[in-house]
Amino acid sequence: MYAAAASGFQFQYDIIRVADAQSERVASGSLLDAFALFMNSEPVLALLQRISGRTDVRFADAQATRYLPGDFLTRHDDAVAGKDRVLAYVMNLSRGWPAEWGGLLLFNDDKGNVVETMLPRFNTLSLFAVPQPHSVSYIAPYASAPRLSVTGWLRTKSP
Repeated sequence: MYAAAASGFQFQYDIIRVADAQSERVASGSLLDAFALFMNSEPVLALLQRISGRTDVRFADAQATRYLPGDFLTRHDDAVAGKDRVLAYVMNLSRGWPAEWGGLLLFNDDKGNVVETMLPRFNTLSLFAVPQPHSVSYIAPYASAPRLSVTGWLRTKSP
């Protein structure tokens, strides 16, 4: 895994994906599915369209992520053929996360330079355009709590 990360896209973190089909989310009753339903509610989609200027957003998918010491996400841009992703989001759920623990959301220019960094601050929703090169920095071995978030993509077509 580390050899693959040295020269290309690779990740190490825990993930729980939410079904794209709304009927499956309603039936499960989990908090994660409830969050996905909230993100897909008419008022929230309308707000996200207004904030982003993307009036073509029709659907939000979701997944819970947990980064533990040693976890990471190498540089990539979230563009996946057929997924119709136009924006990515991160809902941060970790309280009091210090920068020295890692887990920073890093944005890159076309030369790979880090041009912006976001600390995962509790109860903040970050939005960014797809494609946009980014990564999540390595979680330090001494981090004493997991980095928790719900992440996903705003898409132009419903499943």
